[in-house]
Amino acid sequence: MRFLISILIAGWVAFVPGARAQEKATVLEVGLLIDGSGGAPVKDAVVVIEGKKVKAAGKRGEVKIPAGAKVISARDKTAFPGLIDSHVHYKEWQGELYLNHGVTTALAIGSDTIEWIVAQKEGTAKGKIVGPRILAAGPHLNSPAPGERATRNVRDVLSRRRSEIEVNTAEEAKKVVRELHALGADIIKIYEESTPEVIKGASEEANRLGLPAGGHSIDIFMSGGNGFNFVEHSHAIVASSIKDGNKRMELHKRRTARRGGMSTPEFHFYAEPENFDEIVGFMVGKQIHWGPTLATTWRGVTSKRAQFRAREVKLLKTPGLVYVPPYFTANMENYFDGIEKIKDQELLKRIQVGYEKLSDFVRRFATAGGKIHTGSDPNSVLPAESIHTEMELLVDMGLTPMQAILASTKNPAAMVHREKELGAIREGSFADIVVVEGNPLEDIAKTRNIKMVFKDGQAVRLGYNKDFKNPVPRPDPDRPAPEIDEINPKIVTEGAGPVTLKVTGENFLSTAVVTLDGKRLPSKIESKPGSFPDNFERFREVTATIDPKLIQRAGTYRINVVHDGLGGAVSNPQPLMVKFK
Repeated sequence: MRFLISILIAGWVAFVPGARAQEKATVLEVGLLIDGSGGAPVKDAVVVIEGKKVKAAGKRGEVKIPAGAKVISARDKTAFPGLIDSHVHYKEWQGELYLNHGVTTALAIGSDTIEWIVAQKEGTAKGKIVGPRILAAGPHLNSPAPGERATRNVRDVLSRRRSEIEVNTAEEAKKVVRELHALGADIIKIYEESTPEVIKGASEEANRLGLPAGGHSIDIFMSGGNGFNFVEHSHAIVASSIKDGNKRMELHKRRTARRGGMSTPEFHFYAEPENFDEIVGFMVGKQIHWGPTLATTWRGVTSKRAQFRAREVKLLKTPGLVYVPPYFTANMENYFDGIEKIKDQELLKRIQVGYEKLSDFVRRFATAGGKIHTGSDPNSVLPAESIHTEMELLVDMGLTPMQAILASTKNPAAMVHREKELGAIREGSFADIVVVEGNPLEDIAKTRNIKMVFKDGQAVRLGYNKDFKNPVPRPDPDRPAPEIDEINPKIVTEGAGPVTLKVTGENFLSTAVVTLDGKRLPSKIESKPGSFPDNFERFREVTATIDPKLIQRAGTYRINVVHDGLGGAVSNPQPLMVKFK
């Protein structure tokens, strides 16, 4: 309380969308400054903020303090640059989560509708939407096999709200990149099925425009050789390490199979470490950045599983976070529960071997000077909070706390060609600053002990507002909408029951609810434990119970499947006929 009062007395201005404090200097005094350069931290430091930028930073007594500046004293605390989440699937409800966890910049490479994500980018930049600074990718490029669903031009993607653009030649790829850039894209994302010609054309055009290009890969030598600046996910390393092309494709198809496939953690068992050094040398030589997205997949298989789960459960119970969609909480619980229920000891051993192989590659890559990023890839994991989990996992794998912090600051800033403005606390950088209790260089978990966050030179009002609303809601659901194929029975007698109704179809989340003319029915989905839990597992059947009181009158009733909450969706309707007795 004394610390909060001292801040208020010093004139700390809370961040209010659309408002800005008077343009005068603010001086932040801290006990330790980690400036994002990778150099030695500065003890007893000051940061001078003027407007949105850092005017100066360094040791107290060696930095000129402007006359009349506000002074915020946090001399027993540590400051480091605002964090960057390099793998964001941005949703309308996430803004407060990012800022409260010190993530001031989000690289939105989640294949969003380009117009919506650019509206979010512009809204947050203007202070009209609470949230991090956004760098947007929009829909990804791909070269799907014949018969696969894709869309061939940007306008069709916009009108149909699709997340993928089909391109089959270098010239098509260049044209799409130009169109995306004109619509506000900052990053070009490309999927692994893309042909070498498409990758080369898209990457060349992106680099000509000053944009990074990269994404998924199952052959880093091919994608990197054709211009990728960055590669996503740890399974890209596994695939690239498998020399036998037929074996690689067979395992890749098993990993990506919609049903009955191999889990991503198990896929890592098949990595060939004898080829790791060749991959490391190639990536470092080509300056290809890598975002392994560790937390979303691996936090549940480490010795800290219970600790990570407890943190996430505690966060989700925060009163102000009532707006987090039910499916997200359920997916987190399903992830941890599913791992705990695995009985196949051989599967668990293969997963552990895969984790050890991945840890080996992380160490080799970092030692050689490779640029690693932290990225939440929020599936079973919460956005922003997981950046701290990722830093912890990197340290557990053998990196230093400083390397882990650079993975969340300097490295992703360099990947998007913004290292002069982001990921650093130095003259000319944006004044994005996180102040924490404790020293993260001694214990990386201290990055979580956040006391203050500055974005664009303004102090963020920390905490969660249960009535938080994004003024520009997402136009499409967070996850694929449920689709009903059939209901059984299709016809019942009035007043009969209770009736057990089986609804089959696609994309049913574990939280799916069946409705009858809009009235919610007791609904249940059966999960089949035993294998590694899928992220946002989608089911094909949901069972509901209809009370006889709801079908007292003959007629035709409407059956829907609903995913509740922000980002939810309602399925197509199916008729249930109720005949006379």
